[in-house]
Amino acid sequence: MSMKFENKTIQKTVTAFWITAEYLMAFIAYFLLMTVAGKTMSVYPFSQDAHSVFHFFSLALAAGLTVAAANLYIVTGLTKNLGFFRSLLTGTALYVLAAMTGLFIFTAVEHTVIAVSVPGYGDPEASLYLFMHIESIPLLLFLFFVSFPIRTFHLIVSRVGEKKILDTVTDRYRIPHEEERVFMFMDLYGSTAVAEKIGHARYHDLLYDVFNDISDIISRYSGEVYQYVGDAVVVTWDIRQGAKKINCVRCFFDIQSKMEELSDKYMSAYHYKPKFKAGMHAGKVIAGEVGDLKKEVVFHGDTVNTASRIQAECVAHHASLLVSEELFLLFPIKNLNELNTEFIGCLKLKGRLQDICLYRIDAFMPEDRAALTS
Repeated sequence: MSMKFENKTIQKTVTAFWITAEYLMAFIAYFLLMTVAGKTMSVYPFSQDAHSVFHFFSLALAAGLTVAAANLYIVTGLTKNLGFFRSLLTGTALYVLAAMTGLFIFTAVEHTVIAVSVPGYGDPEASLYLFMHIESIPLLLFLFFVSFPIRTFHLIVSRVGEKKILDTVTDRYRIPHEEERVFMFMDLYGSTAVAEKIGHARYHDLLYDVFNDISDIISRYSGEVYQYVGDAVVVTWDIRQGAKKINCVRCFFDIQSKMEELSDKYMSAYHYKPKFKAGMHAGKVIAGEVGDLKKEVVFHGDTVNTASRIQAECVAHHASLLVSEELFLLFPIKNLNELNTEFIGCLKLKGRLQDICLYRIDAFMPEDRAALTS
């Protein structure tokens, strides 16, 4: 059994916020463009009174919120396994449909409220005629030209990663600099034998499924996937985020729990139950961009190598998770009380001159908790 941790992520909220904001900006840009065009061509200008501006802003907000909700509950699930272009076109079509739905609902509610509160108000169906008439085509075209770049941007971000794009835009790693980070090297038990048994193609499918299933958990705990190397994944954290509430350890045990929950699925598909072993270490590294045709952010230093060496000791010490003393001492004591920890000793690791002290960390079993409270 694996320990369950309470966790919270703001990633979906941030995505919803950005989609809503992007639709707002697109609508406002359209409003300003029509205003300027009306004045330039000396025709009746686009209405700029306070009521019209507020009404237009409300329509934009309704469209943005509806698309954000559709992206969260419909688009992401439907397009998860589609290729880039199919996902782009399908997502764009769903964005347009969601935006139209939001505008329709807003207009229907608005006219219903006015009809109830203002005696003698005209037939609201006449105001909704736009949505059932050929005049809606310009609106559909406008929403398509708004939705297409927004969907493209979010699709690229989902493939590349929000942080990588942000780091690229801000030139964070253009000049190499020193950082303190946590590294976790994590690979699958017994996967080599599985690869020989099921073949390379099915083995690739296995790794694809495993890494997809754990990606949300890594993101939830503010981790960043640094590299995929065969059946191993290297995850890194800023040292404050990694040590805070033992996020790096929580991440590992949630991944183990996820694999246990999905064990029937993997046994049915691959006759294999995925289980990870991991080594963690924290310290200083040099972070910077390398490459010309293809730039990549890399971390150089003894910290990375040591984390890899620690992971290699898991089998010898019958441990699923080994943590260096340097990292262990950064964890809050109150959070360590949730764990079963054991000092392994100080070892000489391959390629390292100085000994390193290691701790084995396990989740408490139910009987362990009962013994502590008796």
